[in-house]
Amino acid sequence: MPTQFVGFYLSAMIIKRTDPRYPRQGPSCLLVIFVLFGIAVGIFVISNRDEVRNVIIPTPTPEPTRSATEFAMLAKLSQDDGEYIPAIEYYENAVRLDATKPQFFIDLINLLVKTGQPERALEVAEQASILAPENDSVWTAVAAAHIANGDRLYDLGDPPGANLQYAQARQAADKAIDINPENATAYAYAAAGWVLPGEPENYTVAQEMADLAVTVDPENPIARYYMATVLDYQGYYEAARDNYFIGLNADPTNANLLIGLAYNFFGTGNIPEAITYFDDAIKANPNNAAAYDGLAYMYIQLGQDPLAEENALESVRLNPNVARAQGRLGEAYFRQFKYPNAVVALEHAVSLYGQATDLNSRFFLMLGNAYIRDSFDNCPKAVPYFEQVIAVSSAWREDAAASIEECRRAALEVNP
Repeated sequence: MPTQFVGFYLSAMIIKRTDPRYPRQGPSCLLVIFVLFGIAVGIFVISNRDEVRNVIIPTPTPEPTRSATEFAMLAKLSQDDGEYIPAIEYYENAVRLDATKPQFFIDLINLLVKTGQPERALEVAEQASILAPENDSVWTAVAAAHIANGDRLYDLGDPPGANLQYAQARQAADKAIDINPENATAYAYAAAGWVLPGEPENYTVAQEMADLAVTVDPENPIARYYMATVLDYQGYYEAARDNYFIGLNADPTNANLLIGLAYNFFGTGNIPEAITYFDDAIKANPNNAAAYDGLAYMYIQLGQDPLAEENALESVRLNPNVARAQGRLGEAYFRQFKYPNAVVALEHAVSLYGQATDLNSRFFLMLGNAYIRDSFDNCPKAVPYFEQVIAVSSAWREDAAASIEECRRAALEVNP
């Protein structure tokens, strides 16, 4: 469009602009209407606030709650998938919602035992035995909890406490058998209660209970495990091995059977085969501290100290309250001349044991020697441990006396 034409057009627009017929004053009608509407709404809301609140803020709908049976089903599914912690929580919810079903308690007790929580298992077991004192499966679960707690106390270096738990396991198993003479697992736990204290005069009774267990149910892996254990305690390694294998045919990933079989092979001097089964136990349960402890022990026997250290470290990481495992870690360090590290682990072991016995005195001796190998200035701390060993152990008495003599000579060199 030519520039001149644009200018003319704009000029014409300006010329044609006319003023309104009356001046604009005050708010527009539309604004007044909006204001009046807002006031009316406000008055309505104030006078009908309860009704308005219900419309604007709807009543929350409660989440549907699961039944106890549904929680038990979720627990079973989680357990089958190896998700034990959620499974325990589901079982606990099931028990809380319905405390009248013994099976919920039984499943929870067995899972707590499986996950190494025997103290909690015993708490649940006490409730279950009050709820259903005529249920043989309840008493069988109670026996399992006592066996597991006895094993825990034994690992802590408390054999008397462990033996008390084994005796209580026998009592619970006997109650289960009285109710149901066809309960193979109860016979197996009775056998365990008799044999685990390691008193030879009770082996005959233990053997009778184990025989009944496998007679009632030849394929029961728990029955086979404790039959094998009873035979191992008596030195019948070949017969015990047969029972371990029968048990594994029924339950190939049973870590207890695999570890028992590993020690069985070690008992006959076959360390390579023992290592194989300890490895299998770890594959079946990667969090099994006992399997790592067993491997550490095997590697110590073979003189493969770095591997012994590696496995002992994993064992005490998974369960730091096993005196034997702490002792083996200390031994692995000691054999590699890592005396300060050995002192830490062996002090832990000795504190768990509490006092020297014929069975654990080597760790007391080793702790004393770790002290003086690090420095003869540690002789005042080491000598009391040597004296404990002399008092209780014929096997290590001469070594302890020789170490005391070393300290005496060291003191003479400093103060001739």
